[in-house]
Amino acid sequence: MKYLIIVTFLISSLFAFNQEHLDKLLKTNDCQECDLTGVNLSGKDLSESNLSGSDLSYANLENTNLVKANMWGVNLTNTNMQNTNARASNLTGADIINIKCHNTTFKGTNFSNTNFENVKCTNLSIWSATFLETSFENTDFQNAGAAYATFRDVDLSDLNIKGVIFWNAKINDSIVKKEDCIHLKKEEAILKNVECK
Repeated sequence: MKYLIIVTFLISSLFAFNQEHLDKLLKTNDCQECDLTGVNLSGKDLSESNLSGSDLSYANLENTNLVKANMWGVNLTNTNMQNTNARASNLTGADIINIKCHNTTFKGTNFSNTNFENVKCTNLSIWSATFLETSFENTDFQNAGAAYATFRDVDLSDLNIKGVIFWNAKINDSIVKKEDCIHLKKEEAILKNVECK
């Protein structure tokens, strides 16, 4: 019994956010390098908030408004972002690992130097988003809307883009699977210095 209590305490402390950090965020809309691990922010309006460098792993951001939020360098490991609106937000250098992202809007979002890993998004909007030196590992954007998006210096060979709308998207200086190159051309994407392999 004693060991069960210790294990339960250790597990709960792993996902315990800093209450002072949460209070600061809700009061000022600014919480840089904050510990918000496992916090429930579902349905909150965090538009134009500054969360740069914060740990939002295991957080619940479902139905949250993150429009124009600064999320530079945030940790989004195992975060619930279903039905989240993160349009025009800054996710430069973020770790986006194993998130839930059904019906998520990242329209116009900056994903430069962002790390995507073990991500499968359905009904995803990445229209006009920027992917500069972004890394993808076991990532699935199948059937997403990606018109006008920009991909530069990226390796797309481990990204599932089957059925993705790429009309007028710009793919520059990147590596793409041969079959995906065919799809990109059919979708009228603009390819420049693209290696099809």
